[in-house]
Amino acid sequence: MIAARQNQTLSLSPYNTPGGWGDGEAINLIYEGLVRMDPSGKSSDIVPAIADKWTVAADGLSYDFHIRDNAKFSNGDPITAEDVKSTLDMWADPKQDQWAAFAAGYKSTDVLDPSDVRINLSEVTGGFLYQLAMVAAVILPAKLVKAQGAAFFEKPVGSGPFMLDSWKKGSSITFVKNPNYWQPDRPLLDKVVFNFVTDDNTRILALNGGQAQSIDSVPWSQVEALQHTNGVMVDAFKIPSWILLSVNHKKAEFKDVNVRQALNLSIDRDAINKKIYQGLGTVPNSFLPQLHYDGNDSAVPPFAFDVAKAKSLMAGSAFPSGFKATLEFPSGSTAFQALAVVLQAEWAEIGVTVELRPEDQATLSKNFTGGTYDIMLPYALAASDVPIPDEFATFYGMPGSTNGFFTWWSDPTIESMVKEFIHTADDATRAQQWPKIQAAMAEQLPALNVLDLPLVKARAANVCDDVTNPIGYDTLLTAWIAK
Repeated sequence: MIAARQNQTLSLSPYNTPGGWGDGEAINLIYEGLVRMDPSGKSSDIVPAIADKWTVAADGLSYDFHIRDNAKFSNGDPITAEDVKSTLDMWADPKQDQWAAFAAGYKSTDVLDPSDVRINLSEVTGGFLYQLAMVAAVILPAKLVKAQGAAFFEKPVGSGPFMLDSWKKGSSITFVKNPNYWQPDRPLLDKVVFNFVTDDNTRILALNGGQAQSIDSVPWSQVEALQHTNGVMVDAFKIPSWILLSVNHKKAEFKDVNVRQALNLSIDRDAINKKIYQGLGTVPNSFLPQLHYDGNDSAVPPFAFDVAKAKSLMAGSAFPSGFKATLEFPSGSTAFQALAVVLQAEWAEIGVTVELRPEDQATLSKNFTGGTYDIMLPYALAASDVPIPDEFATFYGMPGSTNGFFTWWSDPTIESMVKEFIHTADDATRAQQWPKIQAAMAEQLPALNVLDLPLVKARAANVCDDVTNPIGYDTLLTAWIAK
């Protein structure tokens, strides 16, 4: 199967993913963790992967996992408890893993025997199984990683349904079926090619012309036309995804909460949704996407459009005369180009003069993580790796993790609330805690959320059973092509 992908794969290391979605989808095919989210996409449940069973101690401070007997790496070597221990220790080490915040609560792993491990936690962690299902927690062959270092990730040995065949950086990446995958009847496809096609119209032409059998990031303006195109199927998946608009709190302008609230209030989300996103989006009541435990609209009201109030907030800010800023966004996207133009005009109404700067994904990632931007739409589609709030609550609420997800925002009160939430096991209690955090963050606005959006993909009609998991990655376990 040949797929045209908007996002390039820049890295195959689960510990360093500058390509965002482009890295995550590739890593998801090559590697696997102890557990995974339901690959059928029918639920957000945690299901077995490399581990076929596990138990949780009564105090919630340890998890025992059994590695399935036929679990092997793609080179045929068995997956051992030592591999699990070594990998999880790397996962939790901020010196080795950019996303070590994913390992909140992790303390150590004990090797009980070659097929059994005990994972010990420093504190009860309510979403720990989901943490183990994230891309960053995949299991690697410890000896090879230690021997090869960074070179390992150029030609990795994995444990997932596919393995790397070739990687032409900036152009394409090719996967072939892993003959040693623990699920002997999966995957059904022998070969998968991701061609990197950043331009929206070129992806559409590739699908319509038969050069691609699947495309992602369907241009919103062309969804309806594709739905009426013979031989093409359009799929919309509800996942925790949103238009993330990040602001850099290292800049004095964005450190001022009045400015952030003014920017937020001056966005006409209803108009943007109708004009650019064909009404497929949802006006959010959180600066994060829709997640489990979210308060409803009556508990946490959706973001309003109120230019008069926005002007009043600007007048009361440290920058009453306005200021200049740059807005960086993914190049090649017709929707982001249109959105950027709208935001530029709307913010001009409150005295903020915006220079538009389209960038390729590598440049966006460098500027985002380096904190050298003003305002940024850092991803073609931002999405949570889990359906619960824990991941991005940690990113933003615990600034030591990723510098407030590269906003350099912090709030000690919210940090305390987030820590309590993450380290609470009782589901009912977490359901009470999160809406309070959601409301507090909606007031403080570490970043902005323009709209919650579904994931929209298109495929040739003869591509069958191509489903996504609960966070939107193509699993390609069941996909097949009809003759």
